[in-house]
Amino acid sequence: MKSVPEFAEELAKAHVEDDPKTTDVYFVEGVDNEVRLVEVSGSLGNAGPGEVLPFRFEAQPKEGVPYPSVVVLLSPAEWAAVKKGDLKLPPGWDKLKKVG
Repeated sequence: MKSVPEFAEELAKAHVEDDPKTTDVYFVEGVDNEVRLVEVSGSLGNAGPGEVLPFRFEAQPKEGVPYPSVVVLLSPAEWAAVKKGDLKLPPGWDKLKKVG
């Protein structure tokens, strides 16, 4: 079975393919039981800063998804607000690594 970071990379690439307006995907490092991604997409417009809403998905091993995942979707303006500290990611989401 793939590790969480390996599967996160695969999932990030699939999300970018599905949404070409996704400019950046970040993986939350240090969690070994679920994939946590932050995705920045122009598909959301450029409103912001709004609020951070994590979307949770169950593992689906029969479908090739071995881990549960949590995805935070942000507009470019919301991502800029996160970087400035004006908008906060969930607790424990501070170790981000760019993937995809």
